[in-house]
Amino acid sequence: MLSSHLTFLLEAQRPADPSRLAEHLPYEWIERAVQATGVASIRRRRLPAEQVVWLVIALAMYRHWSISEVLDNLDLALPDHASPFVSKSAVAQARQRIGEAPLAWLFERTARAWCTQDVGHHGFKGLSLWAMDGTTLRIADSPANP
Repeated sequence: MLSSHLTFLLEAQRPADPSRLAEHLPYEWIERAVQATGVASIRRRRLPAEQVVWLVIALAMYRHWSISEVLDNLDLALPDHASPFVSKSAVAQARQRIGEAPLAWLFERTARAWCTQDVGHHGFKGLSLWAMDGTTLRIADSPANP
């Protein structure tokens, strides 16, 4: 009984689809985030800055997958016949290379766009409601209390 339910769940899951990533997040925003923060790739890389931003977003969405699985299933790395795979260290270096600035810019952009889009729907006592599902965010409430 349980095995049949688990089998159904596994079969019912939709495969990864890169278009799902871009459904509410236009590619132009990713390009602008990379250009506005000055981390655009000048030389041709297997993981250009735009693809690394998509990778970080995809890693958040597909938390149960490894980095290699996300790269392979979503086909984020540019093709290279000399080296058909991307090493984990190359991914780590790419993430360090772009830093946090493009993601912060992208968050601000999406927050403004989605907030104005849904301004009348997500309020509570005159305040905007924001949620990050499955995330713990700890912020100092004052400089004296880090």
